[in-house]
Amino acid sequence: MRRSAKIDTLINRIERFRKDEGGGMLVLMLAVFFGITIFGGLAVDLANHERTRTTFQTHLDNAVLAAASLSQDLDPEEVVRSYLTSAGLDASEVLIETSEEKIGGILVGRTVEASLPAGLNTYFFRFFDIDTLGMTISSEATERVEDIEISLVLDVSGSMGEITSDRSGIKLTLLKNAASDFVETILSDSEEGRVSISIVPYSTKVNAGAALLGQYSVTTEHNYSHCVDFDADDFTHLGISTASELQRTGHFLIGSESSWTPTSGQWVCRFDAGFPVTPLSSSIQELKAQISALTALGSTSIDMGAKWGLALLDPSAQNPVAGLIASGQIDAAFQGRPHAYGADNSMKVLVLMTDGENREEYRLKPEYASGQSDLIKTTYSGSTYYSVVSSEISSENDDDRSYPEPYFYALHPFGSQRMWSNDTLANNSSYRYANRSTEERLEWPEVWAEMSPYYYGYNMYARRYNWNWYWNSRATWFRNSVQWTVDSTEKDRRLREICGVANTAGVVIYSIGMDVDNTNSLNLLKDCASSEAHYFDVEGLEIQTAFDMIAASISMLRLTK
Repeated sequence: MRRSAKIDTLINRIERFRKDEGGGMLVLMLAVFFGITIFGGLAVDLANHERTRTTFQTHLDNAVLAAASLSQDLDPEEVVRSYLTSAGLDASEVLIETSEEKIGGILVGRTVEASLPAGLNTYFFRFFDIDTLGMTISSEATERVEDIEISLVLDVSGSMGEITSDRSGIKLTLLKNAASDFVETILSDSEEGRVSISIVPYSTKVNAGAALLGQYSVTTEHNYSHCVDFDADDFTHLGISTASELQRTGHFLIGSESSWTPTSGQWVCRFDAGFPVTPLSSSIQELKAQISALTALGSTSIDMGAKWGLALLDPSAQNPVAGLIASGQIDAAFQGRPHAYGADNSMKVLVLMTDGENREEYRLKPEYASGQSDLIKTTYSGSTYYSVVSSEISSENDDDRSYPEPYFYALHPFGSQRMWSNDTLANNSSYRYANRSTEERLEWPEVWAEMSPYYYGYNMYARRYNWNWYWNSRATWFRNSVQWTVDSTEKDRRLREICGVANTAGVVIYSIGMDVDNTNSLNLLKDCASSEAHYFDVEGLEIQTAFDMIAASISMLRLTK
């Protein structure tokens, strides 16, 4: 049967359409368009996700940085939530962990960790049944003390030269080893310019040294040594004023009852190597060299050591430190030190060590500390002779009863007999060295630089009396009339007072009692420390453990590169 023309025409058109390739590109373009649209949409979703994550991360970073700051006193969790809420974020689901480090109740380190879960609604990921893209933003911030100022106050009194109670060695030797290790531990890995150590040795007094004391205003009776006297009021504050004049300690010998050796005894202000203060150093070599040079001699004044140790932590020392920097004696990195109390990222530490208790502190009475003395010094052919001006009285005479003869000579230059004359040795023609010797009237500081008060009292004062059985007692009386003392009870009170001021100011105080058997002294050291955990009662080799524990505690706070 023959198909109709219309059907043939339709079949031919379909066949031609099937064979026609002109529409293939359109199909491909449609497929590509839909693909680009889908994947572009996915990219938009991902870009929105990253932008949102970055925004959230920035806000969370700022929040934990603020919360970790040591300068803020608010609750760290509340700080984080407040920051997020202010940024328009939902802080209800934020997870916060806080850890703090304290020394003596003082906050020296804080770490804040926070994580914030969040989600972003999608547009194109919905085609794949993904309605939201989740995220968790985490942040952590730590702030610790960066600048640490340490005063190492060490007892080098005479008892430190004795063997320890446990027979483990000489106390000073063990202290030197422990203190040297302490310095190395603290400074070996510290960032340059961050940690300073001052060494303050003490016995009867503290010798600040010529350079440091030269930065203060001090009386000028002598320049033999460089200690100063403090009054009770000076222990009610930590600093040492650079404007007020300090009283230089009289340079004289104590502890002597020798009538034969003029310079027998102990200098009240020691000036031997190793004894002067080393202020603000970060040099391991310099500090260990001073520790190595320490020797044991003298009485014990814990309060004096604490006063200078705390003064070198006090902002009042900034100008003296600047002066020493200018003269090249302190590293320029310590410009502006000591920091103000409570300064951001800084801490002040006093390590106070003793093996005993406060003893009497000796001082010259003002009338014997300066001014012209009655002593005449005559030098002839390398030899020195002394005479004193004396208005002769009945119990002080040469038996001729001619009162008052103006000159008295305690000892004849050629023998042991006493001698009177109206002329000085240099002007007396009966002596072979007359007119060939030099003669000078000494100031009191010059007298005490050449003889002890007891030697003077015996040979220049007591021997004026005709009765030799009276000479020893008169020499002792004279020595006691020249000097006066601050007693141990008052020194304990001063130490307790200044430690209280230091603890209030935020100074971290460690105290170490080495072989201390005096209960009062141990209680004083315990009260002085920032807490009971900062107090060490040790014997012998345990001194090493005490210093190691203190060093480890401080080292945890350092920020190192």
